[in-house]
Formats: sequence, C-alpha cells, structure tokens
Amino acid sequence: MLKTLYAGLSNVGRVRTSNEDCMGLFPDLNLYLVADGMGGHAAGEVASSMAVETVRDSMAKNEETGKPLLAAQRLEAAIKASNQKIYQAGKQTPALTGMGTTLVSILLDQDTAYIGYVGDSRAYLTRDNEIAQLTTDHSLVNEYLKKGMMSSEEAERHPLKHVLSRALGTAQEVEVDILSLPLKSEDMLLLCSDGLSNTVTQQIMLQILKRSRGNLHEACNQLIDQANNRGGVDNITVVVLQCTSTHLTPE
Repeated sequence: MLKTLYAGLSNVGRVRTSNEDCMGLFPDLNLYLVADGMGGHAAGEVASSMAVETVRDSMAKNEETGKPLLAAQRLEAAIKASNQKIYQAGKQTPALTGMGTTLVSILLDQDTAYIGYVGDSRAYLTRDNEIAQLTTDHSLVNEYLKKGMMSSEEAERHPLKHVLSRALGTAQEVEVDILSLPLKSEDMLLLCSDGLSNTVTQQIMLQILKRSRGNLHEACNQLIDQANNRGGVDNITVVVLQCTSTHLTPE
C-alpha cells in the first residue's frame, strides 16, 4: 500500500483584496480539495468554503454509516450534495444570490486516485519526469475549442476565457466529472485554482515539483511565488500530493 505526503497553501495574490479560494486537507478521509468561489461581496468565499465543508461532511457521514458504495459513487454524491446546499443558500439569502464555485477533489482508495471536479480548477499528474493535465476545463471557451470553433491560440487570448460552462451552486442539478487513476510510487498530484494555471506554465510546474520532491511545503511556496511574480492577478491555491512506498511523516 502506498503512503501519501501532502501539503497545501492558499494566497490572496497581488491584486485581489480577499481570498475566495478554499482548500481542504483531510488525510483521515484520504480526501483533498480545492475550490474557487465566485459571486458579489463575500459570496464567492461562502460558496467555496461551503463546497469543501459539505463534501468533507458527506464523505465522513458515508464512512460512519458503512454504506457499500464505490469510491467514485461516494465522491460524486458528496459533490452533488454540495451543489444542492450552495444552490439553496443562494436562493434563500439575497446577499448570496448567484454565488457559485469550482471544485476539484481527489479521493484516495486502494492505491487509486478518484478525481471529481466541476469548473476550471485543475488536477495534474507528474510521473516519469513528465506532467499531464488530468481534468478538462468546464468553460465556454473550452467548449468552443472542443467543437473546433477556435484555435488553442485564440482560446488562450479570448476575453471570455474565465466564463464557466459548469459550476457548483448555479443550477439545481450539476454534472460531475469523475476520473480514476491507478497510482505508482513517486507519482505527484497537483490540485490548483486558475490563479496558478492561468499564469504558470506546465513546464515550470514540473520543474518545481521535481526539485521539491519530499518537501511539499516548499513546492507549494514556490508555485505561489511563481504566480505572484507573474502579476498575482487572482487568488492562488495549490495542493500537492506525493505517493511513496516508504513510510514517511506527512508534510
């Protein structure tokens, strides 16, 4: 059985006055999450923290009841429960109307990572000195890109790049994408909000993760520094996991 090192860090960036990102590190549940909220005033902050808390509570409750659900089913059900809670809160409280959030999550089970996500917060895998994006952005521009309506270069510069086609809390029902990934020793997984992915290239991410292997707090610090050095125009949140066959104390 593989062991997991983990660390996470969130930063307001250099432009925003508040941090609407939220992360969750719950090693007792083998659960790790990043959410990027949106909405007026403090609504985005409320939505992202509500998403993280509801998924955590749903997963914990499921463990207590011992329901024989597969890991992917449990994760999907927990994310859909968070969507319902955020949506209802937005309807009941005028100040929270229209709030929503992205969510990307990893649930570890039997040396497999289950990745559940909605929105454009991302998950990456570093393996054998290569990095790959695991998730697909739920954005309008990405939908256009998939349909061949624009090139990747046009998509990168498009003014609607940040408009989401799917988010938690903006509709009563939501489709959740779930991936499964068999893990190997020395795999590294990165969860992040778009404050990182919109400013730091995958190649730089890979270099930092390779350099910081075994010191995941340092990896998080360096990733956030890179985003801030490139303007820090958005909140930046990163969670890094490292799989190892050797027992080590988590970061």
